[in-house]
Amino acid sequence: MKKTISINISGVIFHIEEDGYDKLKSYLTSVQQYFSTYEDSQEIVTDIENRIAEKLFAKLKATEKQPGGPRQAVTIDDVNELIASMGTVADFEAVEDEEIFTTSAKASTQSGGSAGNRATGGTTFGTAAGSAMANEPTGNPFGAGTRQGPRRLVRDLHRKTLGGVASGLANYFNIDPVWMRLLFVVMVMGLPILGGSSDTEGFFGPLAGITVLAYIAMWIAFPGSYTLQDDKTVKKFYRDPDDKVLGGVASGLSAYFGIDRGLVRLLFVIGIAFFGIGFITYVVLWIISPTADTVTAKMEMQGQPITLANIEHTIKQNLNVPETGPESGLTRTLLFPFRAVSMILAGLGSALGPFLNSIVSVIRVLIGVGMLATAFAGAIACVSIAGAGFGILAGNTPYENDFFPFDWIRADLDAPMIVAGFAAGVIPCIGLGILGIMLITRKSLINSRTALTMLGVWILSLIIASATITPLVSGFSRGETVEETKTLPIAGIPTPTFGMSDTDTEFDYHPNLELQGYSGTEVQLLMRMKARGRNRRDAEANARTIVYNYAIKDSVIRFNRELELARGARFRAQELDMDLLIPFEKPFRMTRDFAYFINNGFSDEELNRMDRTIWKMTANEGLVSINFPRTKEESDDDDNDNNMSGNDSSDDNNEFDINTDFGSAGPVNRTFTVDSFDDIDATGALIIRVQHGDAFRVEADGNQRDIDQLQVDVDGRTLKLRPYKDRPFNITQSRSVRITITMPTIEELKLTGACRAQVEGMPPLNRLDVDLNGASSAVINANVDRLNIDMNGASKIKLEGEADEIKSSLSGASLLYAKGMSVGKADVKANGASQARFGQVRELDEDTSGAGSVSREN
Repeated sequence: MKKTISINISGVIFHIEEDGYDKLKSYLTSVQQYFSTYEDSQEIVTDIENRIAEKLFAKLKATEKQPGGPRQAVTIDDVNELIASMGTVADFEAVEDEEIFTTSAKASTQSGGSAGNRATGGTTFGTAAGSAMANEPTGNPFGAGTRQGPRRLVRDLHRKTLGGVASGLANYFNIDPVWMRLLFVVMVMGLPILGGSSDTEGFFGPLAGITVLAYIAMWIAFPGSYTLQDDKTVKKFYRDPDDKVLGGVASGLSAYFGIDRGLVRLLFVIGIAFFGIGFITYVVLWIISPTADTVTAKMEMQGQPITLANIEHTIKQNLNVPETGPESGLTRTLLFPFRAVSMILAGLGSALGPFLNSIVSVIRVLIGVGMLATAFAGAIACVSIAGAGFGILAGNTPYENDFFPFDWIRADLDAPMIVAGFAAGVIPCIGLGILGIMLITRKSLINSRTALTMLGVWILSLIIASATITPLVSGFSRGETVEETKTLPIAGIPTPTFGMSDTDTEFDYHPNLELQGYSGTEVQLLMRMKARGRNRRDAEANARTIVYNYAIKDSVIRFNRELELARGARFRAQELDMDLLIPFEKPFRMTRDFAYFINNGFSDEELNRMDRTIWKMTANEGLVSINFPRTKEESDDDDNDNNMSGNDSSDDNNEFDINTDFGSAGPVNRTFTVDSFDDIDATGALIIRVQHGDAFRVEADGNQRDIDQLQVDVDGRTLKLRPYKDRPFNITQSRSVRITITMPTIEELKLTGACRAQVEGMPPLNRLDVDLNGASSAVINANVDRLNIDMNGASKIKLEGEADEIKSSLSGASLLYAKGMSVGKADVKANGASQARFGQVRELDEDTSGAGSVSREN
């Protein structure tokens, strides 16, 4: 039986036997006396005590797997092994005397040898005969590189930055945690020097997601440990605070790799010119690497075993005590350029260091504020969407139900779907906000348990959202069309009248209706009902849920303005296209409202006398008036469509045109007051005419409802036209609004959707940019120095006049028709099924792909 004493070393309580305590106390007293004459002696002794505590703790931990079970107390043998590992003051004095003798002898025969030694990281001290300070026994728990038992994959909570995954992997593979963290950063961020390549974006994008998921999985799967043994023989990377210019990264790399500091700093400066990789690398290393604030850390930075001899050596280096002879002339010559650069950078660092440190702090705060603002906006959006979802479920919608079928989609929503979607969206926003606050305050605001709980809730919400939303999405996977023909019982009515019902449903969801002639004997309504579903059968069943009503009273047939769905049917993007088939030569009348509703086009004069006009369908001319001549100034298509028509052949007679009837489109006319502008940006199904004038004016005409909803704004120098100003969804528009724009000159025209525009009468233009999207079309008659055209979708453009230079990019099924324009030089790129047709062109540079084609006459 032995007496034990409880001692506190570096905050760790140890039970030690009395004889071991006496020897350890004597050892620490000798160390304190030896270093008492040095500056910062208290810090030195504290570092030595920290190292002693680590060794004793590792020794006791190693006994857990030995036969007989773990020991609770430190024995005299443990203390002897500790002293043998650390070295005694007497051993160190003997080594010091030997080194003085050796150094003196070498100085007389070798000049500069030790300088080269210093350039490679310095000499390892403490290798006296019979001492275990340099080469420690492999099986000794006090040894620097000792590991007991098989390695385990755990998270190192003692050296963690974010969960301890990187430091745990680094301990397992016996490397510095900084390089493992850097590897994770590169895998998530990608290589900046390759960031502009589309191939690398396709590689690093998925890799970043996989890396984040793998990190989270390891965070969850690996247990945490505060007792991992660190291999002290592995050189550690630290930022050197004693020789720093900014953050000590360059001097730390210099110590780690044993190269001149000036060369490292020069490489960082040069790297800034290569896509900023030097700056990014410096900042990343600054963030993920620790600072060598203690003597122990400085020795680990040099890769030296922590012994008294090496502590002495490090202290002498810090105090600039010379230990070697002078450098050779060749060495000084080779190192002079790098040392000169180092001196310049050191001077700049002294002058600009505080300023640059402030910039880094400002950037950090700005990034944190940006993350916080993004998180706040995302959270507000999630709350708004969830609130709208619950409002739809409760039957309380924030808008009138004339723009979106809320009642139809209510059957597809449920509370679990909304809650899961809300959690899946708001939890990342909360995490992003917490991370932003942590960047601003530089404080940890969340522990690992809370983070793992949030992660678990987020994963659960994703699972629930996927289970509830996937069936809804699959319900729109396939589209089908079902045709149905109804015969109108009006055979006994000599001249029927077609009109519109005055009743409206709860929202505007208009079908398309067009008059067509045929060789039958009865008036028929051909209905093409479209819908989507999980498969063909489901889509057809959903299409048959469309209900469309009309009423016959006396000789008047009134058609509903909106379609409906059968009771209990669910919204699956149902649409309805109809043809009213009228026998050839059968007379009929139309009301003005009916003429506005159908797709057939009419001139202003025809609309004004619609109540007095009798119509019929003919096989050759289509829709004609019996008692008045037609005055329609549109293309002579049989279907009387106002759209631009064309032919895919390259024949010289291939012409196409756009409706040039920009007269009145409806009973309501309104003039908008606008500021000056140079550009036009229009969306929807607007018909636009641009003409020259000294003043800025916008005039529109159409139905009262469409005019009221028309949005006309000037943003900067751009006139923006939108068909709906307070409806987030534009399901349909009853009829196109016609707009006349007067302006002195035009610089840019952008059309989206089904807009049609005509530009004429403008003075000579220096430059005109045209951007057409969707099914938009334009006719431009102008003299332009430089014309830039960008077209996609099914857009079309017809050019007339003169252009010195045309540069165009076509994609999709777009068509550029410029046979009426004299062109000096044309540079055309045609992709997909797009076509470009020119007349007189002096110089043509074409680039085609797919089925794209470019042709010219000369």
